[in-house]
Amino acid sequence: MTTLQTSLRNCSPAMLRALAEVNGVELASNQASQMVEQLAATLADPEHLRASLAACTPAAQQALAALLREGGRSPRPAFERRCGAIRPAGPARLERERPYLQPANATEELWYRGLLYPTMVETADGLMEFLHTPPDLAALLPPPPPVEALFPPAPLAAAPLDQPPVDLALHELCTLLALVQAGQIALRDGADLGSWQSTSLYELQRASLQPPTDPAWLTGDGPGSPPALALALATELGWLRAGGRGRRLALAAAPVHAWLELPRAAQRAALLAAWSGSTAWNDLCRTPALSCEQTGSWGNDPVGTRQRLQPLLARLQPGAVYDLAELAAAIKALAPDFQRPDGNYDTWYIRQRGAPAFLRGFEHWALVEGALLHFVLSGPLHWLGAVALSAAEAGSPAANGISLSAAGQAWLTGAPPPQEQEPALVTVQPDFTLLVPAGAALLDRFRVARFTTWQGATWDAGQLTFSYRISQTGLQRAAQQGIDAARVLAFLQARAAELPANVARALERRGRE
Repeated sequence: MTTLQTSLRNCSPAMLRALAEVNGVELASNQASQMVEQLAATLADPEHLRASLAACTPAAQQALAALLREGGRSPRPAFERRCGAIRPAGPARLERERPYLQPANATEELWYRGLLYPTMVETADGLMEFLHTPPDLAALLPPPPPVEALFPPAPLAAAPLDQPPVDLALHELCTLLALVQAGQIALRDGADLGSWQSTSLYELQRASLQPPTDPAWLTGDGPGSPPALALALATELGWLRAGGRGRRLALAAAPVHAWLELPRAAQRAALLAAWSGSTAWNDLCRTPALSCEQTGSWGNDPVGTRQRLQPLLARLQPGAVYDLAELAAAIKALAPDFQRPDGNYDTWYIRQRGAPAFLRGFEHWALVEGALLHFVLSGPLHWLGAVALSAAEAGSPAANGISLSAAGQAWLTGAPPPQEQEPALVTVQPDFTLLVPAGAALLDRFRVARFTTWQGATWDAGQLTFSYRISQTGLQRAAQQGIDAARVLAFLQARAAELPANVARALERRGRE
């Protein structure tokens, strides 16, 4: 930020004369440099500064206090949106119409009293225009009074039962890895990992717990889903590679097995970190209610958006249930520009899906930022186990309730992940069906998939179970990958709750063949 004198030097002579008139300064010279010196001395005089503040309207005083709480500067579009825009006025208009004598809003009051100036700042998001109070002038101002915390909102008094996170994204990723390992995913272009053949998209859709309506959305920018997120993260993490022969997709064995061998809490934390830093997964463009027009002339920053949201979410009380609409309203009040730090709401090409008009202007905040918040909290963060959703009845005030899980709090605050129960065991039935509960180790399910054929997944009283069947096809596929019947038997003896005698004998017999 620039000093008071530098800020005044950037003003036109007409603006300097306007500042002098508002502040009751009798200029001794018409030379710009001498006007700057005289004005700087007056504006920085503590007694004059106190009188100038006292003469401001309450709205201008509140605007200045809010600016100082932001560190003395604010993106110009955001400040003008809150406090009023400065009417364009060149030197001729300033001298002819003298708008400084009747400021239209709080921003103009501060502007013409010499308490507010423009400055260009290089930020992580590029060069942005800010309005600021010069730091040497701000140091002379009284500290702004604290404001009552607006965030987080009060949790719901009567918390309903919650649907605990079921690690949808982790399970979908395990399914994806198993399909790739089985050689069931083919590419149209061996050099493009996203060029899945239609049959492969349908195969992943068929095996998914929450399949998208259109399988093309798995690799495109359609509405987000757990399998689409799993695919995006696996690709970005480098876990998938072109297999060469037949353009089959293959696994990068070392990182995949390293992740599969981790405890569930560490697996979850790794995917949360990957989502947080992902540039391939764009939450805004995956929001079901929205459609991003990729014109090439604009772009959002999904990583920056997540980084600005995470400190806010870390302030939620774990286990407490919050109404999602109230949570979005609180974020709008505290940090409305979490997605657009420049405060500009007129440059992005976003529509509601199926609607013709673009959603431009801050008045569409609820339709864009509000929809994004709803999706991030009830979508990716729920799929990744950081958030639980309410199970309230339809029409209840808490129908859109969310709560931060212990795993979510640990990830947001950098604390160690919570300790979890020992992985569940596999159930083997006499008809050669294998039941793998959601609480089993993902590595166990991945290994089961290598020598079986997929039967489906079932939910019973909120409990998820994956069903497989030992088959000739599965055993032959495993043998081709160096997994013989003896190894299958050893695995089941180690990881099954009980191994029926007929299944054990069949595997022993096959091992002798």
